[in-house]
Amino acid sequence: MKIKGQNRSSLFVFVGDVLIIPASYLAGYYLRFGNFEELNAKVPLLNLALMILGYLSVFYFFDLFKVERKYFTLDSLINLISGIIVSAVLISFLNYGVFLYPIGRGIFIFSNLILFVSIFIWRILFYQIFKYFIRSKRIIIIGAGKAGQETARVIESLKHDFELVGFLDEDKSKAGKPVPGFNAEVLGSADQLADICEENKIDQIVITVSVEDKPLLSKNLLMERLKGIDVIEMVELYQYLMQRIPIEYIPESWFLKAKGFDWSDKSIMVKIKRLIDIIISALILLVSLPLWLIIAFLVKISSKGPVFYTQSRIGKNESIFSLYKFRSMIDKAEKDKAVMAEENDKRVTFAGKFLRKLHLDELPQLLNVLRGEMSLVGPRPERPVFVEEFKKKIPYYSLRHFLKPGLTGWAQVNYPYASSLEDSMDKLEYDLYYIYHMTLLLDLRIFLRTAQNIFLRKRSYK
Repeated sequence: MKIKGQNRSSLFVFVGDVLIIPASYLAGYYLRFGNFEELNAKVPLLNLALMILGYLSVFYFFDLFKVERKYFTLDSLINLISGIIVSAVLISFLNYGVFLYPIGRGIFIFSNLILFVSIFIWRILFYQIFKYFIRSKRIIIIGAGKAGQETARVIESLKHDFELVGFLDEDKSKAGKPVPGFNAEVLGSADQLADICEENKIDQIVITVSVEDKPLLSKNLLMERLKGIDVIEMVELYQYLMQRIPIEYIPESWFLKAKGFDWSDKSIMVKIKRLIDIIISALILLVSLPLWLIIAFLVKISSKGPVFYTQSRIGKNESIFSLYKFRSMIDKAEKDKAVMAEENDKRVTFAGKFLRKLHLDELPQLLNVLRGEMSLVGPRPERPVFVEEFKKKIPYYSLRHFLKPGLTGWAQVNYPYASSLEDSMDKLEYDLYYIYHMTLLLDLRIFLRTAQNIFLRKRSYK
């Protein structure tokens, strides 16, 4: 999905980083030696180019090119530090593990310190410039009903670079009346679209009603689009702002047309994803095996019962498989009936709290990945009893079983534990967003976000 101008600010930040990274290494070299003699020998041009690419890749996955947020917050500072640290680790590997002529440690340390300060100052300056010179995109919403009001709520709550000017509605009696809960009113009806757009200098029109049976509205929207005004559907803007699919406000026909729901087991993407699953899960299993004895000991001394916990879960195409975990709850925690887990569940043992905090209880699920029942990234597998309940009460719930379930997923890094029907519905919107936008780059981003959540306790729940 493309929204006009959405990448312009990120591009400026990106270009600035491309210049700052080599400049930081030049400054680090000068601080180390006091001159630029033998610069090419100690910092080869090819090495520098690959290093710049490494830094930019990590910055991208840490969302460091975004400028719609302030950089004075502790969360933003931690995110920036995380990006620099991960970048430094990657570059260290490239320098000392791959390159024949590694950059000296002194240059490397000086350069990364300068880089951190420069990157931070650059973002603060650009954010101020961005606020001053770039005006908010002026938007009108077609439809003042439930979908239109939800769109307005999202725009206003996120304080994005959008300005809600008002609504248009088929009901002409609403014209001039404010929409409850918003600092905007119904400006008119569809036949007044051209005049309203011109008078209010509208940049974007968001459609929240069906236009298939409204020829006049369709014609007017087309005319405004030909004039250069963005015309997008509510689901597209919602995905851009919230990174989830608003299942409550879209028709089933949208899923039939959406190209993101046509993955096949024979597709190149799925085959590559499976190969990555096998390689990474096998490596993690091999490296983590010494931990298994320690974890088993902690589980046994924490409470009576088996070390491992097996539970039926729903997999791809709603097949049932046995999921493996280290036991983190008291034995027979659900002897009466199935109960959804909560973030601070009282059934969790002392050792279980530690295991869950670091997600070590999920290590045995790597066996499920190797067996092809799960993937490293995908919707989390749910229990059959809950799936049957959710399918009856949550629209499109079965679509999350279109892919293999995952150890981690887009819903997991964006939302806490689901302890209610409403929570499960919200998480489904993230799962469907992942299925629709699934790429290897998104998988890598989820891995990095998962690592942040585990080791830095960094949360970005919406």
